[in-house]
Amino acid sequence: MSTETIPEEEEKKNDVVMQHQLPANLNKLFLKAESAMELRNWGYAVSLLQAILAKEPGFLQGRRQLRLAAVKDNEGKKGVKLGAEALKVLRMQSQLKKDPVGVIVALEKDVLSSDPYNPQGNELLYEAAIAADMPMTAGFALETVIQGNPDNLKFYHKLGDFYMERDAYDKAAEIFGQVSEKDRTDLQASKKYKDATAKGSIASQKWDSDGDWRDLLKDKDAAADLESKGRAAMTPEMLQAQAATLMEQYTQDNNNLEVSKKLAKTYEELEDFPTSLQFYEWAHHLSSNDPALERSVAKVRELVNAGHLVELTKFIEENPEHPDVEQYKAQLAEAQKLQMGDLIAESEARVDRNPTDAELRYELGQRLLQGERHREAIKHLQQAKTSPNLRIKVMNMLGQCYEKMSMTDLAVSQYQEAISELQIMDETKKELLYNMGLLYLKLDNKVEYLESLKQIYAVDYGYKDVAERVEGSYEDA
Repeated sequence: MSTETIPEEEEKKNDVVMQHQLPANLNKLFLKAESAMELRNWGYAVSLLQAILAKEPGFLQGRRQLRLAAVKDNEGKKGVKLGAEALKVLRMQSQLKKDPVGVIVALEKDVLSSDPYNPQGNELLYEAAIAADMPMTAGFALETVIQGNPDNLKFYHKLGDFYMERDAYDKAAEIFGQVSEKDRTDLQASKKYKDATAKGSIASQKWDSDGDWRDLLKDKDAAADLESKGRAAMTPEMLQAQAATLMEQYTQDNNNLEVSKKLAKTYEELEDFPTSLQFYEWAHHLSSNDPALERSVAKVRELVNAGHLVELTKFIEENPEHPDVEQYKAQLAEAQKLQMGDLIAESEARVDRNPTDAELRYELGQRLLQGERHREAIKHLQQAKTSPNLRIKVMNMLGQCYEKMSMTDLAVSQYQEAISELQIMDETKKELLYNMGLLYLKLDNKVEYLESLKQIYAVDYGYKDVAERVEGSYEDA
């Protein structure tokens, strides 16, 4: 636990009592407490510091020393805590609104003296300090609990949020960075780390409200030309600079639709999808549900969810011996199931609003197929088939649906119809021939099976396992 002192100006700003501000009698007690600590008489130091804080709860320096003394006093002590502290905390919670300072004093005496890292006690200390307008004590409570409970990421998030609310962006970035190191699957911590870093950069560099990313370019003519070509030509540094400028504008007026849209698009170009989603959702709200923004929200949300699954999958693959790997596998399976359910529900809502839109029907049918809800998918895919631009893709999916439902004659019919309409051997035709070939194999029709694959083999030797299958058939002959 850190025992560093806070600069005097910071103490004053946060209404924290300094040692030289203590009444003479309490200052004398504090000197005695410090002497007791030097002599390692921890129990005596605890009693003295408790007496001081009962009179001056805002004496943060004394609170830091009290916590250190309590930790030392309880080192090596054995015994089972039968929930006594938890019961005390529960009783104190009822007094929080009425007397937050009284709760702070009671916590120091009855809970944190015997269990200084107690999570519930420190969390209540945080809440009481916030209610009593003692933010430095509130932050100290969270700092204490994460030192005593380094694997409880809930308190890291709480402390990081506490720092963010008070514009302590460097400290917030440090905390969220620690969470990301401890749990690589925590996308929320990753997003908050990026937010804190970005806002810290803005605060430290003091971006001029009249400034612009264009000023980073040496050639102003090149800047104008670059903007005309769109963001695709912009480097990450230029995009970061543009995001900083836009963030300044957003801070001044967060109800500006155009600024929110530009921020969303800029972060999307930066591939910071969680931040992009946040601004797309806000822009969608401001626009009174603009359909184009709704599609952007759906697209980026899918990328965010996919990123979470990729990170989780990667973690499982790289840590097969992790003691909680089975738990992570179950979490991955559940996340995949929930993601698909959310995607389907989202598509269904859009189809309900625009029932004649073939592309929306196609999207819903595709997701239902991926979710193995084949019977439901067929209805929407059949309606999407009326679109000339979607027709071939739809027939491929219909063939897969029919095949999964053991309606093999209908599946073959869909594949054949789609193949007959394709004159060029592109990727779509290869996939159709491959799917139809494997279906013929299931039907034990090896002649048609090989004929389908040979058409692919003749133009693309490396397509999937076609070469192995075709060449193997000659070896078996």
